[in-house]
Amino acid sequence: MSATLPPPRKPKISEAEIDAVINKGGRTTKEATVVADLETPKHINIRLTGQILSEIDQRRSKRPRKPGSPKPGISIHDWIVEAVLEKLEKEKK
Repeated sequence: MSATLPPPRKPKISEAEIDAVINKGGRTTKEATVVADLETPKHINIRLTGQILSEIDQRRSKRPRKPGSPKPGISIHDWIVEAVLEKLEKEKK
């Protein structure tokens, strides 16, 4: 077993320094929460049935593709975001 040095001792903190930290103040957790920027993307999880996903895939396959690309013209994520935006615009009217 090898011998190691003891951990270094922390410098003594005076009562005045402790009082300064306590009296500095702060905010409660509720006040500290920052209002989220409305333009910052947020991540959500959704659960869709196989039937819904197959319908989305059928509609995605009808989109134009890049020449020579085997991939659909739009990702599932982008298709869902586009659908949500269309729904919001429709209900706004």
